[in-house]
Amino acid sequence: MLWSGPLEWLSVGLLIVGVLFFWRGRRGRRSDRLHCAKCLHALAQTSPAEIAPDACCAECGHPLSSASGSSRGATKRTRSSVRTSLPRPLITSIGLFLACAGVGFWLYNGALGGLGRLVLPRYQVKETQTLLGCEVTISKPRWADDLASPIVEIRQRGRVVFASAMTHPTVGSARLQDPLCEEPVSLLWIRSDSGGSLGLSETFTFRVGDATSDDTGYPDFLPYAVLHEGSFAKSDPEQPESDVWIAYELAYKYWLTTGVNSPTIAMRGTPTPSGIVWNSPDESEAPNADALEAIAGRVRALASATEPEMFTSAHCDQALGLVLDAFLELVYAGRARDAWPFLRARYEDGLGTLMTASQRAEVPRSLDALERAILEQMQRSSFIQEILRRNGGSIAPPTNASSAPISAQ
Repeated sequence: MLWSGPLEWLSVGLLIVGVLFFWRGRRGRRSDRLHCAKCLHALAQTSPAEIAPDACCAECGHPLSSASGSSRGATKRTRSSVRTSLPRPLITSIGLFLACAGVGFWLYNGALGGLGRLVLPRYQVKETQTLLGCEVTISKPRWADDLASPIVEIRQRGRVVFASAMTHPTVGSARLQDPLCEEPVSLLWIRSDSGGSLGLSETFTFRVGDATSDDTGYPDFLPYAVLHEGSFAKSDPEQPESDVWIAYELAYKYWLTTGVNSPTIAMRGTPTPSGIVWNSPDESEAPNADALEAIAGRVRALASATEPEMFTSAHCDQALGLVLDAFLELVYAGRARDAWPFLRARYEDGLGTLMTASQRAEVPRSLDALERAILEQMQRSSFIQEILRRNGGSIAPPTNASSAPISAQ
């Protein structure tokens, strides 16, 4: 569309106002005396009838009248010989400026591509940072209707060492303690984010060193690792010089629950060129007995809040999201033996009733079906090998259905 935004309508408004001001300024204000139309000199005559046929302006010599044919042989004065009003230069200049501004806005922001798109570069620099001795520049399209991706460019001592188009790019630096060597590793990272609700992202890391690797005089700038769905963070607030990679589990996003109630699991580790070395699970990463008991109380409260025939999918969604989140945190912390009894106890507390009343077809209708679905989904996780390692090689539910729930231990 030609007029697709406020800037286009602003250009039209400026042009119209500018033309009106220009016309009003040229027309001027009325004067009690006549003036020469050429030099605006004030004449002695006060009306056109007093001007002699051969009169000229005393200032510039411009003829004040010219003969033209008439049936009576009288002399008819031209309209341009004298003026009865004086122009207003200030208003005329303002009108000209506003009209030019309106035309300029249209050329610069026109949806069909005006002069600005032909003359100006397509990209303009939006952000510049200096990280680890490298100059990182993010350039974005100049026009709002240009859907091209931003371009990230890295220069090291004036030489371009990396340039690529990326979606929603962010940049930063990290310092890791590489498990394969004793020396810390300085990384420059660039993250490309899809911007969707799943949180898909891709992070490119480059190792930047202080020593030169060849006779060019440039420090090391080498690809290190490509990481997915995660971000860097400080591993310990008391040791700000050390960072850790936090990866997010997306296998359970929108699975059996809505996005807001989907379980959110994070894995911590240290990236290396050959893969991520995951940290050993910490006790703080799994819910304690008090937290599990609070979840059990919440499930019982949801199941007893109303009559079974009044249950909705929202009741099931909230209860199932709470239980799955705690269950998976236990499994990912290496406590699968405690997670399954917790799940079974919550099913008996009312989760099973809520799931049976759910209107969502994908929600299992029995405990056995729920356990099978969870086990199959965990096996689809990208962290399955690490999960198995943390749980001694098995995450299968115990065959003893009477196992005590963790909240009661």
